[in-house]
Amino acid sequence: MAIEIADREGIDAVSMRRIATAIGSGTSSLYRYFARKDDLLNLMVDGALGSGDFSPSGDWRADLGTIAAATRETFLAHRWMVTALAGRPTLGPNRLKRLESTLGLLEEHGLSARERLVLIDTLISYVRGFVASEIADDIAIEASGLSAEQWRADQEAYIASIVSSGAYPRTIGLFEESRRLNGSTLQDQGFAAGLNLILDGIAAKLSRAG
Repeated sequence: MAIEIADREGIDAVSMRRIATAIGSGTSSLYRYFARKDDLLNLMVDGALGSGDFSPSGDWRADLGTIAAATRETFLAHRWMVTALAGRPTLGPNRLKRLESTLGLLEEHGLSARERLVLIDTLISYVRGFVASEIADDIAIEASGLSAEQWRADQEAYIASIVSSGAYPRTIGLFEESRRLNGSTLQDQGFAAGLNLILDGIAAKLSRAG
C-alpha cells in the first residue's frame, strides 16, 4: 500500500496516518510495527527492490550490465526511489541478497570487499544519476502544462532558432545527430554508452588488480 501511494503521488504523500487510513487501522497501531517513519521507508525501499534473483552467467561485465538495466527499470517504475535510496542504510533481505550476489561477481579478481563495493556503488550511482535526469525531463514536461507532443514541438522551434543562427556549429552538429533518433531510443543509447564507460573503468581496475 505504501509503495502504491508513493508511486502514484510521490514519497511526500506517504505518512503513518495515510497508511493507517488506507488499511483501515489506527495510526497508533502502526507504531507497534514501525518505531518511526524511517522504518517504514526502509521497508518500502527493500520491497520495491524486489528479490533481485538472477543467475550469474560467468561474465561479470554482462552480469553487471544486466543489474544496471534492471536497476534503471526499478527506478523508473518507482521514481521516489532515486532520492529515497540515496544515503539510506537499508539492509533489508532484498538489498542484502543483491549486495551479496553482486559482490560475488567480482570476487575472483583479487579485490577486497571494500574495493568491490566502491565499484558497485559507482555503477549504481551512475544509474541513479541517469534516471534522475530522465525523471527531471518528465517533470519539466508535466510542469509546462503542455502535452509531450506540444512540449517537443516547442523545443524543436527553439532548437531551429539556434540552428539558423549558425553561432554554435558543434552544438548544431549534436542536434542534427540527435534528431535522427526518437526520445526513447536516444535515452537508451545514452544510457548504454555511459554504462559502457563505467564498465570499461571497472575492467581497467580489475586488470590492474589481477
